[in-house]
Amino acid sequence: MGDERQSVRQVGWPDSWSSLSSAERVRAVAAAVADGTTAVADQILGLTTEQIREVERDQPAPLPEAYRCFLLLLGGGAGHFMQGTDVYHPRILGLWSAAKELLEENASPFRLQETDRVISMHQGYQFDFLRGSEDDPEVWSYCEGGSPENVPTATHERFTDWLRGIAAREISSWRRLTASYREEQAKYAKDHRLYYYRINPDGTRTEEF
Repeated sequence: MGDERQSVRQVGWPDSWSSLSSAERVRAVAAAVADGTTAVADQILGLTTEQIREVERDQPAPLPEAYRCFLLLLGGGAGHFMQGTDVYHPRILGLWSAAKELLEENASPFRLQETDRVISMHQGYQFDFLRGSEDDPEVWSYCEGGSPENVPTATHERFTDWLRGIAAREISSWRRLTASYREEQAKYAKDHRLYYYRINPDGTRTEEF
């Protein structure tokens, strides 16, 4: 928990996180992700009203306010943020059915309820879903072979906490990766200098850096 709080402060998130509304928390995540490394401003793509309706029609239950706000602000993509995970439109369409099939294929005793809404799937073996009627509901997660019981578990009390946790990790990772890349580029430039030389009349070579 201490490391997570440190990451949050580093990206400038408000200390009053718990007192913010769910929409304010989603906006804080969107602002943190647009740091110029994880994503730049023009890579933050929200969905239209009709696209959000399309997502809602694809799920068996109404979308909670916090998730609806996520779709409105980030639902079309956000640079490197959650890259490689099916969490953006249109790849989120059909996830509820895909998650149901994954559970059945793995002979899990768990069954999704009609009020659950699947919000992400990673590489076809891991998914996250919302459970509860609150504006900012719990997040449950399932990973193939992830537990002896072979069932999903509740991982976050609120969707916005799940979103913030992912953002904190990925922002920190992209900053480290970018810093390492720049160090390697600087080292390469220093160790691999271009130079010219000329051949003298006596056959000797004069090097000129």
